[in-house]
This record gives sequence, C-alpha cells and structure tokens, in this order.
Amino acid sequence: MRFALVCSLAGAATAVTAGFGSAAQAQSMMDQMIFSKCSAAMNADFQKAAKTPPDGMVQKTCNCVVKKIDETHNIDLAKQICTQKATQGG
Repeated sequence: MRFALVCSLAGAATAVTAGFGSAAQAQSMMDQMIFSKCSAAMNADFQKAAKTPPDGMVQKTCNCVVKKIDETHNIDLAKQICTQKATQGG
C-alpha cells in the first residue's frame, strides 16, 4: 500500500518549530500533520481500489507512522515498517 506522505513534511518541521513557543507544541502539531496526510493518503488509496479499509486499520497504521517517524526521523523507513505491520495484521 502506498502512503503518499508529502516529503516536504520533513522540511516542515523547521517551519512548525519556528511558529511555536515550545518543541513539545511543535512536535504535537507535526504529529497531527503527519497523521492527517497519512490517513488522507490511505483513504484515497482504498477509494481508488474501490475497497473499504478494515475497521481501525487507517488509525492504527497512521499512528504507527507518526510514532516511527518520531523515533527514526525517516519517513521511508516509517512507511516500510508500518506497511509491513499493516499487511501482517500487526
């Protein structure tokens, strides 16, 4: 499954950090942006395939993507790990 997370999200972290008073606020906003882009991309992919995602799959997978990006700072690795988990039902 393709997650169309915009690569500009990585660069957006700097812009978000500059607009907030604390790193925690910036990280929270960044996490929300990543989750939003991820869920929109997943829903678009399912719609394009004329399929309905299993209950909770989009939320669980996008939460995984947010967590893994926070941990690894690598969008491609986060997508790879979370796609694998989603397709294995984990």
